Amino acid sequence: MRAVIDTNLLVGALARRSGSASRILDLWRNGRFEHVASEATLRETELVVGARWIERLSSAEERDSLLVELRERSIIVEAPILEELTLKDAGDRRLVEAAHAGKARYLVTADREVLRMWGYGGVEFVTSAEFLRALNEQADLT
Repeated sequence: MRAVIDTNLLVGALARRSGSASRILDLWRNGRFEHVASEATLRETELVVGARWIERLSSAEERDSLLVELRERSIIVEAPILEELTLKDAGDRRLVEAAHAGKARYLVTADREVLRMWGYGGVEFVTSAEFLRALNEQADLT
């Protein structure tokens, strides 16, 4: 199974080790799903995770380690611009484009504007709780 994890959840994972976003990262690290990214989504993650306000949430070592891991372990795709996407935020559009190009089944986000769209071209937009349920259901089937 492939998924794109929104930057807001990556920040959440750095901020709260016991939260659902951290559990999702642990499941990715343990091979339960493949993370899809594009150069644009990785650059956005680097900008956000490198922002000064993030310093209060986690150590530089944790942030740097996550960024390296995302570059080394994600499936990197070339994601063409999808002109028909109506999302206001360019970063959100890049996430959808990466998910679509990488044939991801899910885009996992906490962004309400994205979640209101439900999905695009075979990609479901889900919350972290919904994604964790989907992973558990998949494990039950195997």
